[in-house]
Amino acid sequence: MERSVAIKKLGKILGKSLGYRINSNAPTPEERTTARDALKPAMEESIKLRDKRDERRRAILEADTEYQKLCAEHKAASERVDRLRSTTLHYKITVGVSNSIFFHIKAEGDSWEEVIQKLEKQKAAA
Repeated sequence: MERSVAIKKLGKILGKSLGYRINSNAPTPEERTTARDALKPAMEESIKLRDKRDERRRAILEADTEYQKLCAEHKAASERVDRLRSTTLHYKITVGVSNSIFFHIKAEGDSWEEVIQKLEKQKAAA
């Protein structure tokens, strides 16, 4: 089928928002079949090698006491950062607008006065 005829038919089916692309470097049906047949064994080999690699990495890192110490210290530091960040992001009062699905936060504060002041400042800046 000629491109112009196909596009006209597609336009009737899909409407004015029709879009299309043409890949001149796309493989032939035979190339896709050949690749499909070779894909499963290639994936199995890749998975087998990845598992061996991961097993080796685990063995090496488990034997490395300095690495284990750094991992534990990093985990503790990350948990502390998460707790502190959470504390900085929570306020007593939160106001916003709701559109049946989402609640859009407009201002947060520890008192009504603070919230109103923030909203007035936003309104003046707009």
